Amino acid sequence: MVAACGVSVDSTSTVGSTPTTGPSGAPASPFFDGETAVLEIEGESLVVAVADSSAERAQGLMAIETLGDLDGMLFIHESVGPVSYTMRNTLIPLDIWFIDEEGVIVGTSEMVPCPGSDCLSYPSPQPVLWVLETALGVFDFRIGSSVEVIAEP
Repeated sequence: MVAACGVSVDSTSTVGSTPTTGPSGAPASPFFDGETAVLEIEGESLVVAVADSSAERAQGLMAIETLGDLDGMLFIHESVGPVSYTMRNTLIPLDIWFIDEEGVIVGTSEMVPCPGSDCLSYPSPQPVLWVLETALGVFDFRIGSSVEVIAEP
């Protein structure tokens, strides 16, 4: 499966959604109707949309112009494995953070928008369970940093 600002993974991956709301109960983002989580990385708290179904991962951050009140999107896979993301139909430049099953950042890359269908692929450097996308240049996390979920959806 290949998707814009989405993922190409083995056939075991799937996805799902629930309403996303900010602290006031209002929608946290203009583009995403799913659940959110709060992550802590290197002392920074991030509020992220959660893509934990194949449909949500395939949609990813395609066609959005801003992250709104969110710091990014966390893609959760059902099992650990190699993944590859693309920026097809994604409008904003992003950083991608590959996170293993222990919650450790094992790789990162800067991703550029690709309005067409012939887009670069951004593969994980090793099998991962999570992938985090954030606006380009906003965060400067290090390989080896721990990612902790401090508020689950």
